[in-house]
Amino acid sequence: MPMADWIALDRLLVTARPGRDIGICEGVALDHSALRLRALAWRDAFAAAEGRDWALYFDDAIAFAAALFGAWHAGKRVFLAADNLPATLQALQPQVSGFAGDVSADYRPLTPAVAAEGVLQVLDERACELCVFTSGSTGQPSAISKRMDQLAREVDALQAAFGAQLDGVQVHGTVSHQHIYGLLFRVLWPLAAGRQIQPRRFFHEDLVGTLAAADSVLVATPAHLKRLPEQLDWASLHGRLRAVFSSGGPLPEEAARQVRQWLGVAPTEVYGSSETGGIAWRRWDTDMPPWQPLPGVQWRIEE
Repeated sequence: MPMADWIALDRLLVTARPGRDIGICEGVALDHSALRLRALAWRDAFAAAEGRDWALYFDDAIAFAAALFGAWHAGKRVFLAADNLPATLQALQPQVSGFAGDVSADYRPLTPAVAAEGVLQVLDERACELCVFTSGSTGQPSAISKRMDQLAREVDALQAAFGAQLDGVQVHGTVSHQHIYGLLFRVLWPLAAGRQIQPRRFFHEDLVGTLAAADSVLVATPAHLKRLPEQLDWASLHGRLRAVFSSGGPLPEEAARQVRQWLGVAPTEVYGSSETGGIAWRRWDTDMPPWQPLPGVQWRIEE
């Protein structure tokens, strides 16, 4: 990708870029100027709201992105609710000043202000914060705080490792942007790189039709890739599907082989955690490929 098309996260919405496609938001195609207007409306709403910590949950990835950047531009710290189930929201409630997005009216979710043109300053990468929840080894969700500078370096590393083959693709996925893997791969990286973001899809049948319609990348989990139904027209994706990413657990060799055979592209497995971020990757173009560190990662083996 020409670097002229790359926009760093801290200045993503500072200047409107009409005609730069963002993707499909709640059924409507949005460009960069429209996303910026939505973020401004959220910025004004958050700026008028008391308290620093706000929880976000949105079904739609682009609607979420507008609220996330709006909150950051208003100086808020954002908590990502893993889902909008009552137990999740109840557990979050004591930690935050309020909620925004697709949550029950009982929580009086914040709504965006009336959209109006305005000025957005370059964000302070070290001041913008996000809290994600990980089940960790204990099974109890614990909050992991991430600063924008950490997220930005992750996105830079993904672009350096994989960006060359992904010019002009649409980004599809089965994973939620409310978790760190989906946030990076389906929201922040595409926004910086100028790739179209498509709504999350769960069903293999829906995926085949949409992936075959344009040059695409698929962001998935081992659980999803292990369950590919044989009867679908996977051959229609050959030449259209540029990359398949898998993270969130080990990808079994058998599943990797099947993806390569049916979808016509060797899956790229990314290893990391909410705490550490991305550490390493391997592409299953051979059986049991070696792990390679992501750009900027140094490692050593002890004992």
